[in-house]
Amino acid sequence: MKIQLAIEWFLNPDHLPFIVALREGIFERYGIDFELIEPDDHYDGLAEVLAGNIAFATNEPLHLIEQFDERFLSLGRFFETKGGVLLKTASYEKLLHGDSLTVTTPVVNATTNTIGFEIIRRFYAQKGLAVTRDQVNFVANGFEHLRYMAEGADAGWLYFYNFEGIEAQHEGMEVLYLDADTVGFANFSALDIFTTKAFYHTHTAVCNDLLLAIREAILVITTHPQRAMEHYYDHTHTQSSPLMDDILQATMRCFDPLFRSSYAQALPILEFFTEIGVTSLDKDHFKTAFLA
Repeated sequence: MKIQLAIEWFLNPDHLPFIVALREGIFERYGIDFELIEPDDHYDGLAEVLAGNIAFATNEPLHLIEQFDERFLSLGRFFETKGGVLLKTASYEKLLHGDSLTVTTPVVNATTNTIGFEIIRRFYAQKGLAVTRDQVNFVANGFEHLRYMAEGADAGWLYFYNFEGIEAQHEGMEVLYLDADTVGFANFSALDIFTTKAFYHTHTAVCNDLLLAIREAILVITTHPQRAMEHYYDHTHTQSSPLMDDILQATMRCFDPLFRSSYAQALPILEFFTEIGVTSLDKDHFKTAFLA
């Protein structure tokens, strides 16, 4: 069966299981004619799934809550890393002196701004400082956090450690990692595979075969990491570099070969977002977006 899956943004190491499944012939063995689609906008894949134009899309679990629709079904979180706000060490004291922070981010809206601010607020609260909303300014840019931070931004919001965290180390940029471990919030720096309930119930066998193929690809990644890296460079027509080698190695530790559709795994994110007032979605409705 012909299957189209839209990733959430540009093709990068987070999508390695799909590349490996293609190049190892895993999809083919499961009878899946697989096509990977790079969207023009971060939300296009989810919209196309709801419109019935494609069957699957990847995106961060926070967007399931932000754009909740009762037709959505999460098939599981196949990738999870640390993430949140990347703060330049040199900018840390700005808020201590009553100044403001400029935060670069690929997405600017009321929901993501509130979440980003809450992470910054909690971080400084640990230091005994009360930060006000007008002290944090979110600026819409691309995903190149390090570039915009080098050009003057104080922080980057919606960073993934396996990418921008590694990049900061290579560039020698001194940063503070404001993530679930250091600040205290439910981690949502992850990627789920989404479809619709209607597609799943009509094509259950196809969905299950897709998941089996992706899990098998993750096992290949974990047992043969060098081969997986070679697949990435060949598929993307890019050259190996010390930076990308380290990004790939960090990313390969983020995949879960046993991923499942799990309400219990996602519930802490909903509870965090409810606590800070960015959603009124109730647990019963949210639970319907998972198989278990």
